[in-house]
Amino acid sequence: MANATDQMRPGAAAAEVPQVSAPALGMTLAAFAALSFLLCVLLGAVSPDWGLHRPWLQFYLGLTGFDLRSIVLGLAQSLVYGGHAGVLTGLLFNFFSRRLG
Repeated sequence: MANATDQMRPGAAAAEVPQVSAPALGMTLAAFAALSFLLCVLLGAVSPDWGLHRPWLQFYLGLTGFDLRSIVLGLAQSLVYGGHAGVLTGLLFNFFSRRLG
C-alpha cells in the first residue's frame, strides 16, 4: 500500500516484482527438449556417422538405438525432464524474486 508521500509524487508507483508462470515455463522447456530429441533422432537416422544420437543414449535411461521403443521412451523422458526443469526453474525464480526483488 502506498503512503501519503508516494501518492503526492507524480509517477511514483509500487515496484512490481517480476514473476514467471512456472507451468508455462515447464511446458515450454518440455516441448523444447522433446523437439530437440526428435530432431537429433531424425538427424541420426539420416547421418548416423555424425554420432549426434550418442549423448541421448548416454544420459537417457533404457535407450538402445533407433527402434520405436527407444524413440517413445526418449520422447517421454524429454517431456518429463524438460517439464521438471522448467517448473522448478520458474518456482525458484519466483521465490528469489519475491525475496530479493
